[in-house]
Amino acid sequence: MKRNQRKTGITIAAIVAAMAMAGCGAKETENATWSSIENPAESKAENTTGKTTETASESTAENVTENGAGSAVENTDGLTYSDVEKGTAKVKYTGKGDVPGYLELSQVLTVGESYTISEICDALKQIEDFQQDAEITYSKVDCGSDGEEELLVEAQLGAGFGLDMIIKRINDELVICYDQSATERSYVTVNADGTIESGGASAANIHDVDYAYVDASGEYKFFYGVSETLSLMETYDIYKGDSVTSISTEGIDAEHMAVLEYYFEQNYEERNSFYSFYTFDDSYSEVETEAGKADIAELGVRFKDEGFLIYDSDGINAVLNERAQEIGYPGSF
Repeated sequence: MKRNQRKTGITIAAIVAAMAMAGCGAKETENATWSSIENPAESKAENTTGKTTETASESTAENVTENGAGSAVENTDGLTYSDVEKGTAKVKYTGKGDVPGYLELSQVLTVGESYTISEICDALKQIEDFQQDAEITYSKVDCGSDGEEELLVEAQLGAGFGLDMIIKRINDELVICYDQSATERSYVTVNADGTIESGGASAANIHDVDYAYVDASGEYKFFYGVSETLSLMETYDIYKGDSVTSISTEGIDAEHMAVLEYYFEQNYEERNSFYSFYTFDDSYSEVETEAGKADIAELGVRFKDEGFLIYDSDGINAVLNERAQEIGYPGSF
């Protein structure tokens, strides 16, 4: 199956319950070691996202007075986030911060135009799946933790479908600086500091997670993503454009092997992935055995022989830490 083309969501527990994969017999591989792993400092990864840990703080219209006092943020027209919630203020769509998914605002809105939240939800009804009235939840976040609040809008568009938006005052305008959808098989979590986690399952044994954030200036930035494949088949297939590379798992206990595919490019077609591996027991708990180490080492050799970059767990942590510092990612991971 082609990996990472779609972000859909279930938990690892659900994945475990759905799995019924056949494995190969275990076999130790002599003279295969992790000496072939690249130095993380030599990584040429260029784009990424990060993991979030806090939930967005709830806020209601009662916490904001009509004259802009309290936590309301005013622009030069005297409009506040409270006015957005009441439907008396419009927000500008710039086309920035659209995260590819089942739907995005670019499908129904015009760049440079401004809309009320109700107008946005009505526009979404142009899409066949979203015909009912949306249920809207408002809360406040502090992107970049700079003390200036932003408005998080969560629109439930129907059973299993939703759209999250972050609205920020930018240059005296109320602007949509991020939007991302979720489906019945995917999720989006926006945290109090503007960090974002989204993910899902593209197959019963493949679980994907992306990490991103909106910074204090309102810019959306991708940190990194990772696709986890449990219980490998006879080959592990890697797609790039119209080509596919099939890496054999012959002689390896593939049933108890996991591949972690990391990427710094949110666009599937632009990814330059790098890889790590681990082994697990029949309960899907990660374990480390001598046979498992030999299998990991052998699989690593096969990936490197095909020109793919691999790391052990320490190497992955070093690469992600380097990237977090490079882009100023504010969360923990």
